[in-house]
Amino acid sequence: WYHYAYNGKRIEVVTDDDSVGGHFLHLLHGEKPRESWVRAMHTSLILYAEHEFNASTFTSRVISGTNSDMFSCITGAIGALRGPKHGGANEVAFYIQERYSSADEAEADIKERMARKEIIIGFGHPVYTICDPRNVVIKKVAEDLSKENNNTLMYDVAERIESVMWEQKKMFPNLDWFSAVSYNQMGIPTDMFTPIFIISRVTGWGAHAIEQREDGKIIRPSANYTGPENLKYVPIEER
Repeated sequence: WYHYAYNGKRIEVVTDDDSVGGHFLHLLHGEKPRESWVRAMHTSLILYAEHEFNASTFTSRVISGTNSDMFSCITGAIGALRGPKHGGANEVAFYIQERYSSADEAEADIKERMARKEIIIGFGHPVYTICDPRNVVIKKVAEDLSKENNNTLMYDVAERIESVMWEQKKMFPNLDWFSAVSYNQMGIPTDMFTPIFIISRVTGWGAHAIEQREDGKIIRPSANYTGPENLKYVPIEER
């Protein structure tokens, strides 16, 4: 899909790789990937695996609860995941990091943005309140890949912003922040960041959809109206 959509190129989709990560990287770059890259990709896929009732997982269950088909469940989950406050956050994190030519420049600019109350994507988490336990793992992956490529600029920028966010706001990076560095070091196009997220979660979505179907119940929350009451009707021509 990526090669055809962007380069008009059809590729052979069969490789001799024995893993999802190796197969993906092989198709993307047209050659057998480094073992360190395969290991990094597998680590990322495991860390990004579906957990709890996040927005995309819950979406798949809501759709499944209506007895809709599996394709609709997965498509709906993808729609939820692509949002910048969910799965699309790793793409936004990359765009933030790439705009700086040094860690010092990044620190100065981020402080100015925080002073303007700008939200910095890639920090905080709705469930993890003290830290994201996945961050320490992906940060080490990002560091190792950057050193292996002898190119630590983006890692240095990301790490400096991490320090500034903690010092200024006591906000910690989530999995997306250093994932952006890791994917960039493996030569993965930014438009592929969220699809990789989908690769890691599709099995979980499927399992949830099947479980909800077996439960046989529709998910239909109630709602309490909190708006104004006893309003007087105004004719259309007088509005």
